[in-house]
Amino acid sequence: MLQAVVSGLILGSIYAIIAQGYYITYVTTRTMNFGQGDFLMLGALLGLTSLGAMTSAGMNLIVSVLFTLMIVAAAMGLLGWGLERGAIRPLNHILSVGWILSTVAVSLMIRNIAMLVWGRNVIPFPSPFGNEVYRFGSVGITKHEVFVAFCAVVIMACLFFFLNKSLLGKALAAVAYNPEAASLMGINPKRMAVLAFALSSALAGIGGILVGPITNTAFFMGATLGLKAFAAAIIGGLTNPLGILIGGLLLGVLEQVFSLYSSAYKDASAFLLILIVLIFMPQGLLGKKVKEKF
Repeated sequence: MLQAVVSGLILGSIYAIIAQGYYITYVTTRTMNFGQGDFLMLGALLGLTSLGAMTSAGMNLIVSVLFTLMIVAAAMGLLGWGLERGAIRPLNHILSVGWILSTVAVSLMIRNIAMLVWGRNVIPFPSPFGNEVYRFGSVGITKHEVFVAFCAVVIMACLFFFLNKSLLGKALAAVAYNPEAASLMGINPKRMAVLAFALSSALAGIGGILVGPITNTAFFMGATLGLKAFAAAIIGGLTNPLGILIGGLLLGVLEQVFSLYSSAYKDASAFLLILIVLIFMPQGLLGKKVKEKF
């Protein structure tokens, strides 16, 4: 049981990282990228390719990992920029659900391109840190899980600092609170929307690299992971980053505990938890009501 809790916390931290992307775009633009899971998938496959090329070239392990994270984050951020400019903004004022249709369409395009480039089969994503396991009594933690936990702490700390202390973060918060007033103060809401989607997509890409060695990679991997990250956001409260962190950890632990009894319960537990939260706490654990977009 303790092993399941530890493994669940590791997996849940990845869900939380991905789910923060939903939070950033939602509070800033009242829209979300429903293709976040496929952005994660593309980040995982790009990371696998990049890391393999660098290690084959004889580059230092730590340097290879850092460069891979930066390359994937930059590439996915650029893709997020293109998504907002080319697929969301043009339709946002034409159809009330135009942004939903456009993000789903882009995700399907990405999925099919990934299938053509990397194939239909599952591709193993070997951890660059090997398979060594650290033992603490009855609990075993791999080097990759330690790396995931470290990255999760660093990313969450940087994200909270960025959103609460930096000028750009405060500008995002101003646009989220009142776009009209933010415009009068010289803040460009459209630029903030681009920044939000770029940051959201970069987080998805990094999440893909972290989860790849745990789940392996394939062109279809993003659908379930994207839904689970969205579930974490709903459970924690789509308007509260701390709530989303708690929701991700809670979901990860619940999944792993249920999988002890049957692997069939693993995915069902996520959606059961969503139903319970939505029935008794419609805004999520720490969420609050916001002005509706439509």
